[in-house]
Amino acid sequence: MTKFIVVGGGPVGCLAALQLAKHGHHVTIYEGRHEIPNDPEQSYPIGVNPRGLHAIESVAPDVAAQIRKEGRLVDAWDIYAGPRRVAHQPSGVVYGTSRGAVNLHLWRACEQLPDKITLVMCHRLRSMDFNAKTLTFDVMDPQNPNVKQSVVVNAEDARIIAADGVHSTVRTCVRDADSGFLVDVLPWTNEYRVLFGIPGKLTDEIDPAVHYIFTGGYTAVIDNGGQLQWTLTTTVRDADSDSSLSQLVHESEATEDNIAKLKKWIDSIAPAFAALVPEQEWSKYFSRRTYRGAVVHCNRFHFGQWVVLLGDAAHSVLPPTGEGINSGMEDTFVLSECLASGGEADLFERYTAARKPDIQALFDYASHLNTSPTFAGERIARLIFLIVENSSKTSIGENLFGPSGAKRLSYRKIVDTWRLRRAIWLNLARLITYPLAGIAALISLPFSLFKAKTPKKLEKTPQKQLQGVV
Repeated sequence: MTKFIVVGGGPVGCLAALQLAKHGHHVTIYEGRHEIPNDPEQSYPIGVNPRGLHAIESVAPDVAAQIRKEGRLVDAWDIYAGPRRVAHQPSGVVYGTSRGAVNLHLWRACEQLPDKITLVMCHRLRSMDFNAKTLTFDVMDPQNPNVKQSVVVNAEDARIIAADGVHSTVRTCVRDADSGFLVDVLPWTNEYRVLFGIPGKLTDEIDPAVHYIFTGGYTAVIDNGGQLQWTLTTTVRDADSDSSLSQLVHESEATEDNIAKLKKWIDSIAPAFAALVPEQEWSKYFSRRTYRGAVVHCNRFHFGQWVVLLGDAAHSVLPPTGEGINSGMEDTFVLSECLASGGEADLFERYTAARKPDIQALFDYASHLNTSPTFAGERIARLIFLIVENSSKTSIGENLFGPSGAKRLSYRKIVDTWRLRRAIWLNLARLITYPLAGIAALISLPFSLFKAKTPKKLEKTPQKQLQGVV
């Protein structure tokens, strides 16, 4: 039986290993971290939908059962524009949890198959030699992280599964080695950082079974050691003004001024959540990592029959799609189906052919969400389109996260319907909003010019330098 090497021990890498082991293959997972953390502060909330659960259940039913047991079934998503709810998406089929929890459960499932799956930690891929068929890893000593050694792994008799995320080293190596492999990496227009409430502390003002999407934040509960814990994923957009409180996502110093601004910001977008935040958390927020990724598009997912890319390494999207982890887990199921139906011959090529149409559709949807228009007419038109499209019984939200999500329709079918509606409804909305926004801009122009000519008062304290992108 062919050996497989999985680069990356995240949820997709672990699930891919389990799928391959089911078919009798021996798999070695190389993971850069020294442990799989289960600390919520090192992760972020996600929703596992029927698509992702089906992929897990096909090979690890105990893990799927654990996600259902620990996770919180999401009744609905409520979307707000300012203080007003503008959309309500019923669900009842998605389980709210954290990425770290899913990763840990799948890793432990791999540990239960030592005869089929070998787990190697502290190995981060540095480079690949496509002629010699070798992989070079940097090996980290957990006791002395600054000391690294290099290890060369002979992969001549193995096939490579790239599950090393949005910043995939495998993808970069394939691009450098193959001029026909084309990649577009579009940085997110948003950056995120998570704020946590007190574990076990709830309030009647917000429902744990509902996920709330506010301007500047996403509020949901996760499981923390058997207790429900509210989280708020704060967001800063590239289009936000320098004076916006959302710029606090970039800040790294817990000064009194920054803490006061953070409290003011959270109280303005989610006051019910603000009351659940312990005092020390307002400071810890600024030391916590931020999340920024990219939307990734590849013209194919394989390099010959030696390498195939799965999950974010092949097609990273962005959080508002809700499909990041779910699409990656479905990748592993599709790969398993290709292996079952056609064997190992041209497996990776057949996988690309089977998966590409759906991933292209998902990319189109993610690209739309990843734009950050500054023109008021376009922003309002998109809000109108969101409200109208969401009201349909066959909306994209209904088919991805709603009761219809249980059907697990293909991304291509779901997005094709959404594309047609966007072409009609969004352009109709623009016919209304563009002229009105243009008139409003002309009326406000004299005031803007006057404001620009008015000298600003000097600040008493120097402006804090923004933290670099993580």
